Amino acid sequence: MTTDVLLANPLFLNQNEAERELMTPYFPLGLLYLASYLRERDFSVEVFDGTFAEDETTFLEALEQHRPRVVGLTALQPTREAALSLARTAHAFGATVVVGGPDPTHYPETYLADSAVDVVVHHEGEETLVEILSLLHQDNGAEPDLSIIRGLAFRDGDGEVAITPPRPFITDLDSLPSPARDLIDTDKYLEVWRDENGYASLALSVARGCPYGCEWCQDAVHGQELRLRSPESVAAEVKALKEAYQIDRLRVVDDVDGLDREWLEAWAEAAEAQDGVIPFEALYDVERKDVPMLDVRDSL
Repeated sequence: MTTDVLLANPLFLNQNEAERELMTPYFPLGLLYLASYLRERDFSVEVFDGTFAEDETTFLEALEQHRPRVVGLTALQPTREAALSLARTAHAFGATVVVGGPDPTHYPETYLADSAVDVVVHHEGEETLVEILSLLHQDNGAEPDLSIIRGLAFRDGDGEVAITPPRPFITDLDSLPSPARDLIDTDKYLEVWRDENGYASLALSVARGCPYGCEWCQDAVHGQELRLRSPESVAAEVKALKEAYQIDRLRVVDDVDGLDREWLEAWAEAAEAQDGVIPFEALYDVERKDVPMLDVRDSL
């Protein structure tokens, strides 16, 4: 049976020395948000997660199993070469290859220089990927006109890189479904966390964008304007995670120092009301130490 899209994470733990030293693996949260958003709109979605895969041959096995029309790859600068390698495998398999994430957003030309990559999604991908899949689904024999979709980079008829304007960011983050954690081996992540760190932890995102406006990330995937989920929606997700996975802590992947104190207190109140209280860690060292539920002992 053909799958509409196979989303792929090209981070292979056994090929990444820095990640092996840390042994704090977190699943590809961005891909799982994309997966749940697409499923809500009746597209069939599968996820290939390279984190614990033996090698890249497992990706070919996933292609053969799911037979996707489209393969969507996420990429960071450290995973660029692995992403392009998977793109070539997917291209040879006959899938349309779409690449997105922080590195392609900054350097779309670098990815489109490889003939295996058909399209680069820049900035947020949920709405853009829906439009790509809808356009490809028309299947009317005509070459799809990618220029009508905002948030893309692609090669035009002359082989030159064309970049469409960015689309508006999603403002109501509560409208996004929870990440499709069921599409990956979440239990494996928890097992590794318990074995390597002595407790079970999952990643959580409470915001998009950034309040600081630093030059070096002025073209960040989620933009510079900080958008926050409601404290109630975060508390509800945490409660669901506690019940489903019996986790001990969370790691908030957003900049905790940039979160409003009033919002954090509202989250703590909502968590208490919904039985969603749990210690959380920050992704990096936190300057402020007065945050409710923050466990600073293990922040990195």
